[in-house]
Amino acid sequence: MATIRQRNGHWQCIIKRKGYPTLSKTFELRKDAERWGRQQERAIDAGQWMDRTEAEQTTLGDLLKRYSLEVSSKKRGADVEMIRIEALRRSKLALFSVAGVTSQRLAEWRDQRLEEVSGSTVSRELTLISHVFSVAIREWGFALQNNPVSLIRKPAFEKPRDRVLTEEQRLALLTSVGRCRNHWIRPVVVFALETAARRGEILSLRWDDIDMVRKVAKVSGKTGCRNIPLSPTCISLLKSLPRSHEGRVFPVTAETLKQAYKRAVDRSGIEDFTFHDLRHDALTRLAKMGFNILELRTISGHATANMLQRYVSIDAGDLAGRLAGQKISREGQNLRRVR
Repeated sequence: MATIRQRNGHWQCIIKRKGYPTLSKTFELRKDAERWGRQQERAIDAGQWMDRTEAEQTTLGDLLKRYSLEVSSKKRGADVEMIRIEALRRSKLALFSVAGVTSQRLAEWRDQRLEEVSGSTVSRELTLISHVFSVAIREWGFALQNNPVSLIRKPAFEKPRDRVLTEEQRLALLTSVGRCRNHWIRPVVVFALETAARRGEILSLRWDDIDMVRKVAKVSGKTGCRNIPLSPTCISLLKSLPRSHEGRVFPVTAETLKQAYKRAVDRSGIEDFTFHDLRHDALTRLAKMGFNILELRTISGHATANMLQRYVSIDAGDLAGRLAGQKISREGQNLRRVR
C-alpha cells in the first residue's frame, strides 16, 4: 500500500514492495500523489513496472549528444548527421525529458517545423529521432513503453528534384566556384560533376583510396564501399592537387563546403541548385553518353534501378532525335540493298 505524507508543504508518495526499489515522488496536490501511487502499484501487480528514472531525468538534448558520440561518430558520413543533431539540440523539443517527448509533443513540433522547412527535411529529422529512441530503448536500457515517433505520421517526401545544368550554366558555376577564397571548393565541385559521388563520399576520400594506374577511386558512403571510374578530367585534377598531411584528398569540412558552394551558386545566377543536384546532373550526362543501367548503378551506388531513376533525367526530345537517327540509318541500309 502506498504511503502518502505531507512534507515541506508538498505531498510525497512512497511505495515499498519486496523485489522492487523504493519508489517515491513529490507532488503539489495530494490527489496527484495518490493517482501516481495507484498507477505504480497497478504496474507492479501486472508485472509491467519499469524504472523510468533515467528517462525522466535525461533530456532529449542529452540523449542526442550521447547518440552523436557513441553512434553517429562511427557512421559513414558522420559530419552531416552531427550537423543535423546539433540543430535538433537547439530546438525546444530537446529541452523535454526523454519520457516527456510524447507523440503529441512530437506532432506539434513536426507541424511547427513544416512551416520552416520542407516535408522531406522534417521526415529525415524524424527518422533520426526515431533511431535515437530505438537505440535508447534496446541498447541503453531506457524504460519507455514505445518509440513515440512510430505513433505519428511522417510528412511525405516531396517530388524528386529534376535539376540539370545547361552547358552555359555549368561553365558559369565552375567559374564562380573558382573565385571562392577556399581553393578546395572548385576541385570538390569538379570531382562531383565528373563522378556523381555524394558529398560525404567525396569529403571522406583519402589518397590511399585512389588508384591512378587503374583510374578508379574507392569511395565509402551510406550504401557501403564501391569503386568508381575516374575520367581524364578527374585524373588531371588529382595530379594537380597538393597532398595534405592528414591524408584526405579534399581537406575541407562539410559546413565550409556548404556555405562556400551556396555563395558560389548565388554569384553564378543559377537558381535553386544544391550540391546534391550535382549528382543528378552527372548521372544524367553519363546516361546520355551511353552508359547502361548496370554501369550507372555501379557508379552511383544505388541499390535498385528505381532509386537510380530519380537521379537521371531523360529528355523526350533527345529520344525523338535518336529515333529519327535510327530511322534514317535503316532507310540508308535499305537503299544500299536496293542498289
